[in-house]
Amino acid sequence: MKRRFGLSVAGGVLAVALVSGAAYAHGFGGDHHGLIPPIVGHLVSHDQMRAIFEADKSNLKSLHSAARSANEQLENDLIAGKDTTTDLQAVQTAQNNLMAEKVKLAQQVLATLTTAQRTQVSNFMTQWRALKQQQWQLFQQYDGAPQAPQGSGE
Repeated sequence: MKRRFGLSVAGGVLAVALVSGAAYAHGFGGDHHGLIPPIVGHLVSHDQMRAIFEADKSNLKSLHSAARSANEQLENDLIAGKDTTTDLQAVQTAQNNLMAEKVKLAQQVLATLTTAQRTQVSNFMTQWRALKQQQWQLFQQYDGAPQAPQGSGE
């Protein structure tokens, strides 16, 4: 009896570990791939990607920190009822700096691709966007809201 109970508990723990492992491997949320298409991870070696991002790690951290601080200051001033004009400018500047750094890193990663690989990425992204559009249309079709026929002018 004790052995059966122990095996049941062990099986349950294993099942939870497998399910949660799969969920963590997938990541949180939806399409948060950034500027580098997901297919690039299959074309560029892990070592190449790591070298590019490691070289800029401290700069990225400081830019993320600046963006977070600017957002927090904006939130604080909104709550306090203060003028947020300078806060908005600080948030925009921090976000622009962070985006510029991400673009620079994406360019470095994509520069490692051959012409044939760039063509593969381009074809993949065309198909990926078409699939995302089909997914959106499918959800629109089944969202429960009546839709006017196309060309009806409604």
